[in-house]
Amino acid sequence: MLGGGVAGLGLAHGLAARSLPVQVLERFEPSPTEGFGFLLMPNGCRALAELGSEVDYRDVGVELRRAVIRTASGHLLSETPLDGVIGITRHALLSSLRQSIDRITPDVIGYGMGFEHFDWSGGLATAAVLDDGTSVSADLFCGADGIRSRCRAAIMDTPELRSGRVKEVVALAEDAALADELGDSFVKFVHPDGGLAVGLVPTGAGSIIWFVQFDSHRHEAPCSGAEGPFLDRCLVGFPDLVQAVHRATRRGTTHVWHTVDIDPVESMFVGNVALVGDAAHPLLPFTSQGANTALEDAAALVAMIERVSCGVETMTLGLHHYELVRRRDAVRFVAAGRRLAAEFVRPPEREFALPLAT
Repeated sequence: MLGGGVAGLGLAHGLAARSLPVQVLERFEPSPTEGFGFLLMPNGCRALAELGSEVDYRDVGVELRRAVIRTASGHLLSETPLDGVIGITRHALLSSLRQSIDRITPDVIGYGMGFEHFDWSGGLATAAVLDDGTSVSADLFCGADGIRSRCRAAIMDTPELRSGRVKEVVALAEDAALADELGDSFVKFVHPDGGLAVGLVPTGAGSIIWFVQFDSHRHEAPCSGAEGPFLDRCLVGFPDLVQAVHRATRRGTTHVWHTVDIDPVESMFVGNVALVGDAAHPLLPFTSQGANTALEDAAALVAMIERVSCGVETMTLGLHHYELVRRRDAVRFVAAGRRLAAEFVRPPEREFALPLAT
């Protein structure tokens, strides 16, 4: 496994739970925050169960019962019931997967191990060469190293990475009273002119992951370290709840997410190298499906590896089946993200659709 994020750890967990050999090589050491958070959707929860996870993620996140969309002035646009959706920090998910993997098979995950290139023979990768010169051999290599995947670049021409028009400032706030006020609701406030919105997601233990989505054609993205003044300008006119969350934001946790729009790869594998998650299909944030589809990729690939290990099918046939199953969803969600982004930059309709892809 080349990459230890959501896709890589999900895949490692599924293989370890089936007593299949696995090794995770991750470039970076875990950080105390490890990014921000997301909505764990029903398809992601199903994939985690298929991967053998026995964790009830409602215990480490917040089960969300409704999505409430309001104008910046507070007028209700829509309220949609949610079922099986959990607000969770990325750190909570990754930590639970790591702990579970360590309980099943210790010493699976290695850090400070950045992928450099593959050695090849007869159309198959024989070894992954790391940036310290170490060679690691395997029957199957899985590229789970994110949007700017080195694994993808090593096996195919990389699709053009286009800057997304809609960008985000993401932050972490910690305030138990504000988290209680949100309760079990994902709340989003949209500007009446379009192109600007604030989302608030409770994620447990008094924490709130919140984000400001903005049309970069109208609002120039701030430089790193200048997010505060940018948010002060953008949030003028938004409700007291938004202002309070802004004040409760932990210093140093604000991040500008320069979104990337990229076509799905034409093939999700070459030889014995498969791509999973963002390495295969980065999604725009509107879909709330990035982590969820990564987990579905992992579950599909684990099922394929299990069939191959039992002699039910060959590796090549299994990878063709994996690609057939997973690329359809990738294409669908990439298109959904682009449609939602195009709708976002326009003034919201009276009948406001829930900005999620399912």
